[in-house]
Amino acid sequence: MNRFTHQGIELEYEVRGEGRPLVFLHGMGGSIDQIRAVYDEIPGVRLISLNQQGHGGSGADWETLTFDRMGEDVIALLDHLQIESAVFAGISMGAAVCLNVGVRFPKRVQSLLLIRNAWTEEPMGEDVKQAFQDLSHALEEGGAEAFQKTKGWDIVKEPSAYTRNSFLNPFENPVNKKNARIYRTMPDQTPILDVRVLEKLTMPVVILACKNDLCHPFSYGKMLHAHIKGSMFLEIPDKDTDEAGQRRMINETIERIMRL
Repeated sequence: MNRFTHQGIELEYEVRGEGRPLVFLHGMGGSIDQIRAVYDEIPGVRLISLNQQGHGGSGADWETLTFDRMGEDVIALLDHLQIESAVFAGISMGAAVCLNVGVRFPKRVQSLLLIRNAWTEEPMGEDVKQAFQDLSHALEEGGAEAFQKTKGWDIVKEPSAYTRNSFLNPFENPVNKKNARIYRTMPDQTPILDVRVLEKLTMPVVILACKNDLCHPFSYGKMLHAHIKGSMFLEIPDKDTDEAGQRRMINETIERIMRL
């Protein structure tokens, strides 16, 4: 694992392969490991992944942590690697960071792949924010048993097995206890302030969305598609129905966007 420092925060990153640069960003509560698990190596592609603030072994400035800060971290990493521009892909929170970078630093972005979007121009929905807030407090004190007594658990236990497990899995990794504040910080943030800024995007944009996913509403992907001119929208299987199929479609789309 490599490290660099931006605005006083040490961040971990990894570079794999040689060729056209692809920045692939993990979701909230994830890490570079999530990207390793999803991405199939493509010849001629230089994969760049980052443990974003409050994830993995990276630090965090909790008082100023926003999508703007996370976007600036990614641009700083490109500068550190002396890369002028790259293809960007992101899952969930990573997709929101990619969107932020695309809007604010369009010359650094060759194309965008937004996978399972969890934010629009507004914070997460109130029920989802409640679930993440309860998860955060239970990670800090009480554990999974404490979480299963909260309103947040009542919200997430029914929609799908994937949703239920995604709120229990963080208790299996001690790093999530250290970084539990991320689940209280990011759901209240927004990657953009107004959907009208999306109309200014001119790079190729592909949006992947699935149904049966409480935290990543299908409607969010459709909304982004409606506001980003010329974007491509693809429905992928949800993880309960066909997790392998979702992974396969993500990789097929990455190969496609790398050829644009």
